[in-house]
Amino acid sequence: MEKSKKLAVFFDLDDTLYDHLVPFREAVKEVLKPEGENLDFADLFFKVRHHSDLLWPQYLRGEIPLEETRVMRMERAFADFGLTLDRAQAAEVQAAYIGRQYKIEMIQGVRQQLDRFITAGHTVGVITNGPADHQMKKIVGLGVDRILPADRIFISDAVGIAKPDPEIFAYVNRKTGTTAEQSLYVGDAWDNDVVGALGAGWKVCWYNPHGREPRSAHKPTHTFSNYEEFAGLPIL
Repeated sequence: MEKSKKLAVFFDLDDTLYDHLVPFREAVKEVLKPEGENLDFADLFFKVRHHSDLLWPQYLRGEIPLEETRVMRMERAFADFGLTLDRAQAAEVQAAYIGRQYKIEMIQGVRQQLDRFITAGHTVGVITNGPADHQMKKIVGLGVDRILPADRIFISDAVGIAKPDPEIFAYVNRKTGTTAEQSLYVGDAWDNDVVGALGAGWKVCWYNPHGREPRSAHKPTHTFSNYEEFAGLPIL
C-alpha cells in the first residue's frame, strides 16, 4: 500500500480487539469447578470457535435457533476432548460465558493502534459476525463505540451478510466509499477473516497469538502474534 494514500483499516471484534478466552475460561471454571481445572482452555476454546463457525451457516438459514447453536457448539467442543457435557451443563456454561462477555478489556496495544490509524486520517472500523445486539454490547463494553462512529461498525446480522462471504467486505467498501485495493482487514479467524477478506481483494493481517497453522494455501499479507509486533509491520 502506498504511503500517500489513505487506507480503510477494519478489525474483527472477537479475539482480535479483546481476548475471548478470558470470559470462556472463567465461565468453565465457575460451572465445572474441579473438572475444569486441568483443561487446556485455549485448545478447548479453539474447538468452540471451530464448531460455532460450522454451525453458523445453519443459524443464518434459520435451521437452528441461536441459543441451540450456542449450546451445541459447547457440547461438540467438549466431546472433541473426550469430555461429556450434558445439555444442562452446556447451557449453564454458555449462560456464564455470555454473562462475562460484556465486562471485557481491549488486548494490550489495541487502543494505540486504533488511535494510530484514526490520527493518520484513515477510515477505521469493525466488521464482526454475530447477533447485532450481542455484538454491540461487547463493543460498548470495550468503549469502541466512543472511538469509532456508528457507520464504521458492521455487524453481520444487521447487514444480512456474514464472513467469510467476500460480499460483506465489498459492502463495507461501498458504504464507506473505499476500495478493496486500499483496504486492510485485521482478524484472527483463518476461514472467516483471512480467507474471506482475501477473497474480496483486501490485504489481511492475521492475528495469530497461539501459533496456529494455516488451514489452507491462502497467504495473509502479514502475520503477527501481538500488537507490539503489529505496530512494526510495513502497513503505512
